[in-house]
Amino acid sequence: MSKSKLLILAGPTAIGKTALSIDIAKKIKAEIISGDSMQVYRGMDIGTGKITEDEMDGIPHHMIDILNPDETFSVSDFQNQVARLVSDIEARGKLPMLVGGTGHYIKALIEGYQFNEESREDIDRLTEAYEKFSNEELFSELEKLVPKSGIHPNNRKRIIRRLVKEKLGAKEKKAYTQKPEYDTFLIGLTADRSVIYDRINRRVEAMFNTGLAEEVSGLQNQKLSETAGQAIGYKEFLPYFKGEASLAEVKERIQAHSRQYAKRQLTFFRNQLDVQWYDIAQTDTDIIIKDIYQFLQTKGEN
Repeated sequence: MSKSKLLILAGPTAIGKTALSIDIAKKIKAEIISGDSMQVYRGMDIGTGKITEDEMDGIPHHMIDILNPDETFSVSDFQNQVARLVSDIEARGKLPMLVGGTGHYIKALIEGYQFNEESREDIDRLTEAYEKFSNEELFSELEKLVPKSGIHPNNRKRIIRRLVKEKLGAKEKKAYTQKPEYDTFLIGLTADRSVIYDRINRRVEAMFNTGLAEEVSGLQNQKLSETAGQAIGYKEFLPYFKGEASLAEVKERIQAHSRQYAKRQLTFFRNQLDVQWYDIAQTDTDIIIKDIYQFLQTKGEN
């Protein structure tokens, strides 16, 4: 029996995945599964760039608003949810399409990761949270837990591994892989770095204009999970609520952290995944649709 087809649309934050995903879904009769680790949380709408009902334009969306902000969400949770959704969507005669920018989740899904220990879920949760930290924030956290660690401030991988180890009090467990369950086509959207950064800056401006500060204020009385509490667009408000920063400074930090995150996303996708890249300024949507149809006509491996 052939593997299930899974179309994946990925790329850095603010690149334009949402609008293109709707266009594609209409033309190929797809349902969309969110691959964003933060859009699973209810009430975290503006800061995560969550699609609105009007923007969905009648296309079914899944994995959005399924948890409260005090709940945790792991890679294995994501894998299990996607497996169920793929079966359900196929049963309706539609194509499952994953849309998002959380590279760690996408890699685990494509490569069929399975984990030896239940504690791996905690490791993945913390790793995903720390990936959203800037280098300065990571090193500051490390200094609190392990003063004079000897790790260079710019060595993100080592710092994250050490932070996870210190938080959990155990060495990181190894993951193993099994044969991937899906026949995947990974579409990656990209653009010149200056274009991406400009889109990010304008997107953050729009978030503030549509009530981001009010949204975050409303979450202050809720207990946020470690994952949700470290989301870019939310954690930067903490100094503001303490009276230590202005809204203008918060906005600048969100823009800066988002630009840094976008750079890390692109690096991850290019180094870790087999991506078919499309420059948003130079590629017509019809070209992408043509490549998708070609993918759909191929037979997946058994």
